[in-house]
Amino acid sequence: MLRDLNRSEWLSWLNLPGELVPQALLLRGTRNLKRHYVAHQEYFEDIVHVDSPNGLFEDVFVGRFGDTRVGYASVYGAAMASEIVHVFGVLGTRLVIQTGCCGALAPELHVGDLFVAEEAHCGEGAAQYYRRDAARVRASIPFDRWRGLPGADSATLARGSIFTTAALLAEGADQLAAWRAGGFDAVDMETATTFAVAEHFGMERASILFVFDNPRHSDHMLAGDSANAARRPVANQRMIELALAMIARWGGQIAPPASSQTGFQTP
Repeated sequence: MLRDLNRSEWLSWLNLPGELVPQALLLRGTRNLKRHYVAHQEYFEDIVHVDSPNGLFEDVFVGRFGDTRVGYASVYGAAMASEIVHVFGVLGTRLVIQTGCCGALAPELHVGDLFVAEEAHCGEGAAQYYRRDAARVRASIPFDRWRGLPGADSATLARGSIFTTAALLAEGADQLAAWRAGGFDAVDMETATTFAVAEHFGMERASILFVFDNPRHSDHMLAGDSANAARRPVANQRMIELALAMIARWGGQIAPPASSQTGFQTP
């Protein structure tokens, strides 16, 4: 079964040479899988596209950013995030950073701000298979590491707790109010999953997202505010640059994977 595949089996199945296994993994949470897959390629050199039999994985590549080999994948929701982090965890990748957008719950967060999730609530259904009975999972990279990156001072960088959900369109006023009352500052669809799977495989992990909207300000994603529309691409660019800066600083300290990793182990 897939849960029992080891490193050598995954390498063979993906037709990926062992020396190309990346030190770091960059995930982009999005419904626009192909668009972001193509757009992210401009940041990397020596790109190798990763395919798999039967089309199990798409929109995945491995490239080089400076001296660090990085895997990239477009994912949407818990299922896709768990699969990609699982495979790279088995391969021996040591760092994963979740990027994308989030909805703000805290009143002080505004469209275009950058949000570093220090912990995530597992409301999406996939984390339980890697962190049994864990309601919340934490990042392993401290917030001050983000503050110390080049360019961080030019962005509005906030931190806090995020609620990860599996059903975007099921969010209503009652859910948003309850999540805020529970101490959550934002909501997304991947971070808790990414953290849980990464922790299971002993990977360093972080999440940096840009605020797409704040529905508690009546500023939901379907509202056509031109000022907000202008802020989003700027925030998206800053988010990517900071994520790559973190990879360059943190990932450069991690040696390329050399030893075989075992497959899934029941938590």
